[in-house]
Amino acid sequence: MAKIKLKRLSVLLFFGLLFFYNLVVLSQVTYSVANYKNDMLSEWESLRFGAFVHFNDNTFIEQEISKNSDPNIFNPHFIDFDSMMVVFQNAGIRYAVLTARHTSGFCLWDSKVTMFDVAYSPYRNDVVQLFVEACRKYNIKPCIYYCLWGNKDWNPAEWNPIIRNELKTVTSKSVILAQLKELSENYGDIFEFWIDMQCWADTTLQQQEVYDLLKRINPKTIVHFNQQVQDGATIKYFPTDITNGEERIPPVTGHKSFYMIHENSYYLPFETELTSQRCDQRSLGHGLMNGSVWFTYNNSHFYHVDSLYTYIKKCYERGGSNILLSTAPDKTGAYKKADADSVIKLGKLIWGSK
Repeated sequence: MAKIKLKRLSVLLFFGLLFFYNLVVLSQVTYSVANYKNDMLSEWESLRFGAFVHFNDNTFIEQEISKNSDPNIFNPHFIDFDSMMVVFQNAGIRYAVLTARHTSGFCLWDSKVTMFDVAYSPYRNDVVQLFVEACRKYNIKPCIYYCLWGNKDWNPAEWNPIIRNELKTVTSKSVILAQLKELSENYGDIFEFWIDMQCWADTTLQQQEVYDLLKRINPKTIVHFNQQVQDGATIKYFPTDITNGEERIPPVTGHKSFYMIHENSYYLPFETELTSQRCDQRSLGHGLMNGSVWFTYNNSHFYHVDSLYTYIKKCYERGGSNILLSTAPDKTGAYKKADADSVIKLGKLIWGSK
């Protein structure tokens, strides 16, 4: 009980400090997307191959779209990110994106603005810190995924009493900005923020606010808003430093990196995100191949490597810069041996074709 009261007091203090922080930064200039291939984007394009690490409370309840409300669900006996990074090294994976906050709202770090996080789980260790440290140890660029929320289409307060109680005194917008600030400030340089589901965000939250917040803290951070299931022809959410296709590759006519937006030209290289796991009983329904899932299950398995590579090769040939392979570790943050072997085999095909 004393721990809960102390956390509530720290939450109030944090939001007080955040209020004054916002008063200061509101007067600062906004940031703009690059209108040419600058050094930051050149570096990102040179990476070529990245990995999504789908690991959150979803892993433990075996649900793609989690509505979990119990922090005790997240209970790994240990987390083995080192073995994951060895797989990445052997596959030539250069950057990795951890799902720090997925659909349920459960945070893989001790956020000062919620009690729905690892600090209230049986595990209690800062998973984001473990991940970032492992990435740097093996020369993999650490990146963070964050799922937006707060409007009528998706608001964890509807099913989670912890978040519902917290939102009695604060808004989901203020929580989102506070959590992104924590992630950006507390773990050193984060190479990329992969921001998802702008369509679910608190309707008062503007994309420019998120973009500016992250760029003020680290101007070299790539801020990417997921453009969702399409081939790059449409920019749904802007500003964004890159564009992408969720389970889609560029069109036959090829990706054109320059876009006219609000009468200005911007350089937006393309990333294809592909799922590596198949589970016919739980398909997402929009994958390039049947049975696509983000997370791992007892009855899921890796797609045939040659089939995956067929789409990857087409992506590169059509002007796509990078592949972000959605991978699914088990409850320890490690891969099944067959999955690890497949990731490495796929990497050898990718780099062998360069």
